Amino acid sequence: MSSAVRPGHHVTTPEQARQAAVVDAEGHVYARDAQQTYIGQYPGVSEEETLGYFSRKFDELANRVLLLKARVRAGADSADSLQQSRAALQTELEAQAWVGDVQMLHTVLGEIEGQVEALRDQERRASEEATAEHLARREEIVAEAESIAAQDPASIHWKNSQTRLEELFDQWKAEQKRPPRLSKAQEDPYWKRFRAARTTFDKGRREFFGRRDEQHAQVRRTKEELITRAEQLQHSTDFGPTTKAYHRLMDEWKAAGRGSRRSDDAQWTRFRAAQDVFFAARDAANAETDRQYGQNLEAKEAVLAQLEALMPFEDPDAVRERYHALLEQWDAAGRVPRGDVRRMEDALARVQDAFRQAEQQRWQRSDPETQARQDSVLAQIDASVHELEEELRRAQHAGDERARQQAEEALEARRAWREIVARSS
Repeated sequence: MSSAVRPGHHVTTPEQARQAAVVDAEGHVYARDAQQTYIGQYPGVSEEETLGYFSRKFDELANRVLLLKARVRAGADSADSLQQSRAALQTELEAQAWVGDVQMLHTVLGEIEGQVEALRDQERRASEEATAEHLARREEIVAEAESIAAQDPASIHWKNSQTRLEELFDQWKAEQKRPPRLSKAQEDPYWKRFRAARTTFDKGRREFFGRRDEQHAQVRRTKEELITRAEQLQHSTDFGPTTKAYHRLMDEWKAAGRGSRRSDDAQWTRFRAAQDVFFAARDAANAETDRQYGQNLEAKEAVLAQLEALMPFEDPDAVRERYHALLEQWDAAGRVPRGDVRRMEDALARVQDAFRQAEQQRWQRSDPETQARQDSVLAQIDASVHELEEELRRAQHAGDERARQQAEEALEARRAWREIVARSS
């Protein structure tokens, strides 16, 4: 027996038995109450033995009552079970007559009834709290499931969300097994919401992957066509236009989007292989061409050195014939390797720009109208210089230091300007 259940022990003494009942000559036993209730008969033995027999039966019942009281106090069983035990003892007590303190047992059983009801109230409160906890947990599970189902199909992580929904379903089943069990009326509203969330999610998932499979199929068809076109061009020796065609194919490939990883990787390998065949042949051809153009580069570098030696073109007319002869040699030298084209063209352009600028300056100096304009400007400057010289003399004669200083500064500026104009003419 559990240490928490410690029943009392009841023993009816012979004196208590004689006070509770009387025995006649034939062994019949009657209670000492107002009705002289008949208890039973135990013939052929002494009064003491008769009373002892019926009092021991009472003590056995009393001890079972005390055991029940201890179990109630310890909460050793449910209130319903304890109430059933109490009712059975109450019926047993009322069904027979006993030798002993019957009223005491009625009192104890009454106390037990009150204690059982208190225990029932406690169990009811605990059940209500547990039920509320169950419902709250159901709400958490359902709310999260609904949140998962409400995600944007374009951004949802389907695998992780599917795994989480399965975990929530396992939690739901675990909650169902945990007492107290909810009634159908309590559980059904939550289950319907949970089931609806799973249905919404599964429908969205099927639709998403259906659309994606359709898109992947379209991407696969588009890229298959691009591969065919790439393979048709791979042996072309028309390198310039074909290179541009491959660049356009690459733009179309990127615009087609991504397909399924397995098919996309395999198609890319084929597409890239076709390009590699072409570009390997083109690079080999360019390398051979560059090797052949190496001598042309040496010739053009020599011509360029001679052109740069003519600079600066102070007198274009004096070097014009030599300049044009070197340009003809440049053209006759032919093409240079691709990697040197820009460098050589830029160097020649600098020489040609310098020559054109020199010619322009020479023409401006020899143009009559330009010369006339320059002479007119020089005449105006000379007149201004003469006036300023007169102002300077007057200021010096008058001793006006401020006027003298202003005249000197203005005169110096006009003379510097005249020098610049005269040099440019």
